[in-house]
This record gives sequence, C-alpha cells and structure tokens, in this order.
Amino acid sequence: MALQKGWFAVRDSVQNRPRMDDASRLRFLRNQVLKAKQAYYFGDQPIMTDVEYDALEEELRALDPEDEILNSVGAPVSPEGILTKAKHRIPMGSQAKVNTHEEFAEWYDKRGGGAVHASLKGDGASAAAYYVGGKLEQVISRGDGSVGEDITANAIKFKGLPPRVEREDGSPFSGAVRLEVILTLDDWGKVDPQRSKNPRNLGNGIMGRKNGKDSHLLSVFAFDVHDDERTFETETDKSKHLEQLGFQLMPYAHCENLQACFDYYDEVVRTRAELPFWIDGAVMKLDDLAVQASHGVTSGRPKGQTAWKFASEGAQTVLLSYAISGGHTGVLVPTAQFEPVEIGGTTVQNALLNNWEEIERLDVAVGDTIYVIKANDIIPKVIEVRDRPPTRECIPEPTECPFCGGDVGRRTNTSGEEGVATVCLNPECPKKTVGKIKRWIKSLDIQGIGDSVREAMVDQLGVQDPSGLYTLRDDEDALANLVINVDRGIKLGKKRATTILDEIEKARTLELEDFVGSLGVEGLGKRRVELVMQAAPGELDQLADWRSGKLRDLEFAARAGVPTLGESLQRRIDASSDVIDALLANGVVVKPGSSAQALAEAEAKAASSKGTVAITGKLPSGKKKNDYKQPLEDAGYELVDKVGKELTYLVLADPDSTSSKAVKARKYGVKLITEGELEGLIGSSLVAADEP
Repeated sequence: MALQKGWFAVRDSVQNRPRMDDASRLRFLRNQVLKAKQAYYFGDQPIMTDVEYDALEEELRALDPEDEILNSVGAPVSPEGILTKAKHRIPMGSQAKVNTHEEFAEWYDKRGGGAVHASLKGDGASAAAYYVGGKLEQVISRGDGSVGEDITANAIKFKGLPPRVEREDGSPFSGAVRLEVILTLDDWGKVDPQRSKNPRNLGNGIMGRKNGKDSHLLSVFAFDVHDDERTFETETDKSKHLEQLGFQLMPYAHCENLQACFDYYDEVVRTRAELPFWIDGAVMKLDDLAVQASHGVTSGRPKGQTAWKFASEGAQTVLLSYAISGGHTGVLVPTAQFEPVEIGGTTVQNALLNNWEEIERLDVAVGDTIYVIKANDIIPKVIEVRDRPPTRECIPEPTECPFCGGDVGRRTNTSGEEGVATVCLNPECPKKTVGKIKRWIKSLDIQGIGDSVREAMVDQLGVQDPSGLYTLRDDEDALANLVINVDRGIKLGKKRATTILDEIEKARTLELEDFVGSLGVEGLGKRRVELVMQAAPGELDQLADWRSGKLRDLEFAARAGVPTLGESLQRRIDASSDVIDALLANGVVVKPGSSAQALAEAEAKAASSKGTVAITGKLPSGKKKNDYKQPLEDAGYELVDKVGKELTYLVLADPDSTSSKAVKARKYGVKLITEGELEGLIGSSLVAADEP
C-alpha cells in the first residue's frame, strides 16, 4: 500500500479490499484451508466451524477440482520443531539509526542524495519466511541475524502470512521474505485487556511460545524479498513484487529528494497515533539497489539504509526516594522513585538507575529536579539533573545485602576486571533462590504462573527454588486453594491448578541445554550452553560433565570457547548443586546432549556427499526443483538454494543465462549444467523416484 494521500488507510484495509479475481480467490481459499487444518490438528482450538470449513473446501473444489490441497491429509507443519535453532539462508542484518533532521540530512548527503524508499518502522519482531516451490517451508526468527529459532508451527497461524504463494504469472514463488511480526492494538486488547504489557514485548513472547497459544492474533507485514527467479533494480520494485505476491506490506512512500523525506517523516510523527499498531520510526533506503549496494556494509549494517527513530519523549520531575531490587543473579539495582509525570501517554513514577557508577556519573540524589525520558518510547530513564538543592540526600552504595544482610561486592567482567554491578555474594540469599524460580518458569515457558501466582507459591506453599514446583502434584488441593489476591480473597481454583500442574509436567523431561541454561547460572543461558557443547563435542554431553570441574581447567575452557569465564562459570554451577540435586530428586529427567553424535553425523554426511546442486529457471521438462530433491539425495548430492564458492553444480534451463545466479556461479567457477546432464548425474535414482 503506497503512502499517498490516504496512506493510513491500512487501518481498514481488510474491510475495504476490492473483490478478488478467480486467481486471487483461489490463493485465498488454499491458504484458509491450510490454516484451518493447522489449527485443527495442532492448535488449542479450531479457527472455524465444520460448516465453515466445508464451505471453503466446496468453493475451492468448484474453482479447481484437482487442487492438491483437497487431497492432502493432516496439517502442513508439526509443532515438534518449535524453537529449535535454525540458520538463515540470507543473513538478516540491522540498520544504523539517526534521530534528528540534521542527522538524517548528513546521512543523505554522504550517500549522494537521490530517491529514497521510505516506510514505517513497525515496533515488533523481525523474522524471515522461506518458500520453496510456492510452499512455505520455514519461518525463522531474527536471532543474531545468522541463527534464529524455527517458529514455523506458530507462524503458519499468523495473519497475513500465506502458506502458498504464486507469482503474478502463476509460477510458484521460491525465495525469502522478511517480515515484521506485530501485535496490533485491537489484538493487544484481546490478549491483554488491561494492556499491562506493551504490545511489542507481549507479541515477541507469543511468537516464541512452544504451545502456539495466541499465535493467530499476530500479524505480519512484509518489507523485503529475495526471489530466486528474478532480480530487482529498486526497493520500490521489491515492494510492488511483494504486493503482487499477496503479502501485506508496511505502508511505504517514494521520496524524490531531501525535502520530500522531511515531509514524509514529519507526517509520520504527526499521525502515528492514528495507526492500528505501534511504530518506533521510519526506515529510509536509497531506492536504487545498485547505488545502495555500492556504499557497502559496516558491522552488518548497510550504509545505504538507515532507521530514523523517534526522539524520546520526556518530562521534568522531582526525585522523592529510591529503592533497591534484587534478582536471581544477586545483582542489586537502584531504582529512582519520583513525582508522577505523564510521558508518551502513560504515567511514570519509577526509573532504573542501573548501578552506583551511573548514579555517580549523573551526580543524582534524593530531592533533585531530574529530567526523565522514555528511551525508545518504552523504558523510563533519568538522563539529567536540572537542580540540586542544598537539602539533597545521597544514594549510598549498600555495604550489605538489603535482603539477607550478606556481603556485597562488584561483579567481575569477562576479562577478570571489576565491573560496575553491585552484587550480593551470599549464595543462600532468598532473592537469588526465589528469583531462580521466575527464571526457570520463563526459560522453560511454563504457562499459567504469573508473578502473583509465583509469589503466592513462595509465601503460602513454601516453594523456595525450582525443585519445589515438581512437588506441587502431591498437594493439588492446597494449590487450588492458593490465595493469589489477598485483598479480594481470590483463589487459584481447581481448573487453573490442574492446568499449571500439566504445564509443569511438560517440563519434567528436559534436554541438557534446557536444564543447565534454565538454572539461572549467571552468564550461562541456553544459547551459551549450546555453543560450549558444540565447541567441545562429546565432552559436555552429560550433566555430570558440567558438574565435574572441567571448566576450571584453562586448556579445556579455551577449547570450550570460554577461556576467561571457565573458572567463574564452574564456581556458579557448583553453587547451584543443591538446586540441581533437588530437581533430580523430585523427578526431573535430564536427557544427554547430542553434540558428539551430531558432529559425527555431519562429518559422515560430508564424507559421503558427492557435492551440492542448485537449480534455477524454468526447466524444459516442466519438473520443479523439489522433484529432484529425493533423487539427488539418493545419488549422494544435496539440493541447495544458495549459489556460493562451495556449490558443485548449477543447473540452468538456458546455458547462456545472465541471471544473477548464473553470473555469480561463473564468477566462483561453479560448473554449469543442463537438465539433461543433471539426469545423467542422478541416473537410476531418478527412474526409481518416478515409479509409482
């Protein structure tokens, strides 16, 4: 949807869609049937009645009696792989940012000016959808840009993400589409009627749920595309192609010069409150892709693009007092408490001061007049002291833990030097042990245990660490009678208690990386556990290996990728021994890791492989890429999409092709072959694959 005069019509675009032609209606029906199947087989509840589903199938049959979806059985995606790590085929970089008109003008001038493709910057989570032969094959969250999490089972329920995609000419689309996953304001109210959490964080949490709950309330907006069969000259061409493919886009505009960019951004700022979802700025890209690419990339950020972020709103107020909070790692965090002020449509009266070095840098004290902003429109932050009265009272760094009275000290960083965080050094500090319960619940996605329920479990049922969760089944009545709101006398109830116990039961048998990474050991989350296991294959595949003291050995720690952290990690693991023993005693089962096995399988596969094959263009036989997937595997080859130095063969429909893939293959010295030569490679495997 181009941002012309009525560009915020995205609010009612669904209601005002023009009547579909037969081809568009066919695509719509296919996608609705697939989504209904997914919800029926794997969802919490069907998304439509049997009558509604039958009507869709009947209409689809009338338009295309031979459509393969009518004969398919089951759902397209099993949720078993949800949140497993997955590698992006096309890296997902980020963008540098500017905050003012002056900063944007400087960026624009350095790039030599020219037309700019401008679009809204949705305040959600990025992901990439990969299609092969017109079918949605995989959706991966952004992660670190190279590796994310497979969220396909959840994503197929998202609004605006079609399971099947065809180009305008009817050919199946293969390629990647970059998306922003957003919880709109309407759907925010459905999942969180009190709107107690902001929609970005809530939407991100829904996107990564293992049970897929509320995934159907998330919407996707496409903003970039890589098509295996065509190249693009401008960003505008990409946007039009995405529209033709049937994706919902982030509203965009074409700006011819600097003043047009200013006008666009000013209009976004003026009317942002009218949008049906949160945004945090605008994305500005040089429209000409060749010019954009010529500026290169720095630290994964294309110089030909920039995110123009909104200036943070702020207000002046008076610091009245401070509080200190603690968590599962023992870090003591000072929080400023001030006279309530209105910032960005919400009332704010607290802001983190982070640590005592930050307090010293700001020279802030109780009684000061301070200036508070909402950083990135979300997090309250004290950025300036505007008046320091003679009666001000300092905020002293504690000499003992305010929760247990234990010793405190400064946390050390990865190089062994003293850091800025003040921590409680007592391993038995109640804030640490109780905090680990919250960490365990969140890390393992145990649904139904919010702050009020968790705190009631601690106070009324004596649950002091994660192991206590696994004894609650023994006293289900006490759990059902748990008072979760003392003022109103509200109890948990039998139904919610049963649901919580079932959720806990799901987290009784755990992968090694999930178990160790959820203990709340500082610096050792699930991703770090995976990386260390991969760096030392076979040597940390058992829980006993992590408890053996291996990480204290400098040589081993270096081999495991934690040369300066080994000693401290081992010390923290040892400090968790009581919790680990209690978890095991209460029936938690830890499955061995599989890094050694995975490595051996990968090496065996590499040793037996004859090479990799990519196929591009419409083949003379009419066969699709996927028709060759199994025959290639049977013959010892791997079918891939990417053309790079490691590719063995590129199959071209036209030997004289000048497509981007053909050009790149010639550059890297990849052997170019015809479909006939491909059939010669796989020989009898193709015949066997074609037999009924």
